Amino acid sequence: METAVADLAVLLARAQRRIERALAEAYAEFDLTAEQWRILSVLLDEPGQTMTRLADGAALPAGTLTRHVDRLVERGLVLRKIHAEDKRRAVVALSPVGASAAREIRARQQTEAVARVARDLRTVLEKLP
Repeated sequence: METAVADLAVLLARAQRRIERALAEAYAEFDLTAEQWRILSVLLDEPGQTMTRLADGAALPAGTLTRHVDRLVERGLVLRKIHAEDKRRAVVALSPVGASAAREIRARQQTEAVARVARDLRTVLEKLP
């Protein structure tokens, strides 16, 4: 079973790289990194995330998330506000410009290259015990 788990980890890493390569043009057009795209994607699905939830959803360490969110705020793609009930926490959401960019990139994810990787990954996952 350890070999299957190790193989799965390698396959997942490869799938992530293939998907990111397929979307690299869209990221570049919007001057985004893959990590920044993950942030936008999470916020597109669930607006108004706390930094803790966003870090978990985007699979980024807190310090890395903060740096990326700072850059996205500076570029006007993301809005960061103080939490209404807990002034020690921040809530992050997409700006209208950020939402538009995120929807455009999401639409491009339907490309054949990304769809093929998703199908391959689904096939592998279905074979797991």
